[in-house]
Amino acid sequence: MTYTPGLHLLATAHVPEPALLRSSAPWARFIREQTAAYGLQEVGVAFHDFPGGGFTGVICLTESHISIHTWPEYKLFTYDVFLSNFSRNNDETTRALMENTLRFFQVTEHTLETLRR
Repeated sequence: MTYTPGLHLLATAHVPEPALLRSSAPWARFIREQTAAYGLQEVGVAFHDFPGGGFTGVICLTESHISIHTWPEYKLFTYDVFLSNFSRNNDETTRALMENTLRFFQVTEHTLETLRR
């Protein structure tokens, strides 16, 4: 039997308005609601807001992780979602979390890398 660990999506995204990139609080609320809605189990969370704006955040999950790093001064953020397929196939959830986050930040353009682990 062959096991494929899961789908890993990585994005670099540009936004028209950097307000949501300045503080972690709005995205932290949003993404934690998302993980709960998709039945993902958090095992650790860390957010850090930088002086002057911008933040980084990681949510460790039993299924793997979600991470983000923002640069409001460039209207830019990087984001990745990797969910394991160990207990169930999470490919659609991985895609949905990416799409929902891009929508949350009102992304105007982005690059997306897809890795099959």
